[in-house]
Amino acid sequence: MMKKGWMMLGTALLAGSLLGGCAEKDLVGLSGDEMIEKVVHAETKPASYYAEGVMKMWSDDKLSHTMHIKEWVDGETGRKRTETEENGNISYAVNDGTNITIYEKETGTAYSMNVSAMGQQPEQTQKQMLVNQLERLRDSHDVDMMGQEELHEQEVIHIKLKPKEEGTLSISSEYWVDPKTWMIVKVISTYGDEKSEMVYDPIQYDPEFSEDTFVIDIPKEVDVKDLNDLAQSSEVSLEEAEQALGQPFLQDMNGELELSRIEMYSSSGEFGRNEVTLYYINNDKVDVSLTVFNAPDENVDNTLLPDESKVEVRGTEGSYMKSIRNISWTENGLRYSIMGENEEWKMEKLQAWAKELKLSN
Repeated sequence: MMKKGWMMLGTALLAGSLLGGCAEKDLVGLSGDEMIEKVVHAETKPASYYAEGVMKMWSDDKLSHTMHIKEWVDGETGRKRTETEENGNISYAVNDGTNITIYEKETGTAYSMNVSAMGQQPEQTQKQMLVNQLERLRDSHDVDMMGQEELHEQEVIHIKLKPKEEGTLSISSEYWVDPKTWMIVKVISTYGDEKSEMVYDPIQYDPEFSEDTFVIDIPKEVDVKDLNDLAQSSEVSLEEAEQALGQPFLQDMNGELELSRIEMYSSSGEFGRNEVTLYYINNDKVDVSLTVFNAPDENVDNTLLPDESKVEVRGTEGSYMKSIRNISWTENGLRYSIMGENEEWKMEKLQAWAKELKLSN
């Protein structure tokens, strides 16, 4: 259930996205595609706000989590502070513009990461993140404008995303959006037997921030670990990749596509591993990628996601995700995943490409 829960959590946390520049009258009655185009070309001025919210998650119609959230966002500088509380356990996360710091009070653990190390670009606003999601789902989902409603004594626009096909990335989402600030004040998402709801109330715009708003008071005895040391990504040679995985692995030896680079993502801790990704290009663009890592030994959640289906890959049972054009399977102790970067990579082409993979020696 973990992988589904994290996906639902990420969808629910998107409720913190906001965008501006569109008047309410410009959106009511638009089709999904027209609405997306209007949002894409809207002039945006990120808002500053303080908000309190409640996130609830259900599994098999049973309430599994209730999380209380507080957010402080400085639209001018991009600084953000988030506090979450569940069953008395409090966690803090702050982005002060230079570093991201996370502190879990109950466990006494803290982590920090330099923002520049993540390759974060200033233009990646909350609006752009939302637009990216809408554009990514517009082919597999219908985006419907449900009209104007009242929520918490304010007028909102109701937007619904529904899968066009049964089992196609079956995340169904509904958004309630403030048309003046374009802050998403409520979102409900369903994903198979999982459901999440995030509601912000109250919301205060343009609050006064004190000097310590974006500072976490971490006790001196707590060791703040550097996240860059726990998870690192680097470009490696084929020999280095094989050494990290402890054995040779399958790769494309046909020569029709050019191997552009090999990247290795290394993480430490309880679930740490080395993960190697080979990028194959066509006409100077990545056409397909192949990711390999050591297959987990046990305690693996093999539950298929609603978008996943069982398929045969190289004579063994694997899985296929249509929405992201990805097939995965396990072979000789290694877990393989192939992802196509364009619409030409249907399931049959992924299976055929996988069948031709060979060991380097």
